[in-house]
Amino acid sequence: LGGLNDADGFILKSRSPSCGIKDAKEFPDADNEIASGKGAGLFAAKVLEKFPHLPAEDEGRLLNFRVRENFLTRVYALARFREVRKAGTMRGLVRFQAENKLLLMTHNQNEMRALGRIVANARSRPPESVIDEYGERLAKTLAPLPRRASNVNVLMHAMGYFRNELTGKEKAYFLSLLDDFKRERIPLSAVITVMGSWIVKYGEEYLEAQTYFRPYPPELMELGDSGKGRDI
Repeated sequence: LGGLNDADGFILKSRSPSCGIKDAKEFPDADNEIASGKGAGLFAAKVLEKFPHLPAEDEGRLLNFRVRENFLTRVYALARFREVRKAGTMRGLVRFQAENKLLLMTHNQNEMRALGRIVANARSRPPESVIDEYGERLAKTLAPLPRRASNVNVLMHAMGYFRNELTGKEKAYFLSLLDDFKRERIPLSAVITVMGSWIVKYGEEYLEAQTYFRPYPPELMELGDSGKGRDI
């Protein structure tokens, strides 16, 4: 781990003595065969210690769609930011903040604004210093699982860009989809698909650039997932 600097996240083996994140059996001593509790495995503990703000999940929890979706979203957001860090320019950071605005809003609106202030108040500071400060806060901002209400608020905000184009029936239909999503009847992807069709149809460039609508490669999305898997 000492020479690993380009990691964006970790998938570890559940219940493994070395890689279990929270469910590795703990024994009081080498001669005792009765576990005294559960915790992080030997390797997992080192990963969590060295990379406390990077996403780390076991393969069991990733069977849950919401957990997997959040994990992939964080991994790809941090990978995109790693490219910003490599470039080391304020221009790249400004673009990153702009293109990830809606995504950050779903995690924490106050933190999204705080990240914006870091960018806006850079002034004469060295770009590397600003990017480092931004990166530390970004990782913490992305850590919590977004609430459904936050996604609804972001999608309502996005719908406002089409207030002059949509018919009353289209607006009512979209609001019904949001209600179904809020009540856990349909996945977020079903709502985003409709929004995506409007973005393409009406050529809304600002929304088209938002990573929120495609946070990771679509090939990684399994639409047949019903949300089963290890509890969140």
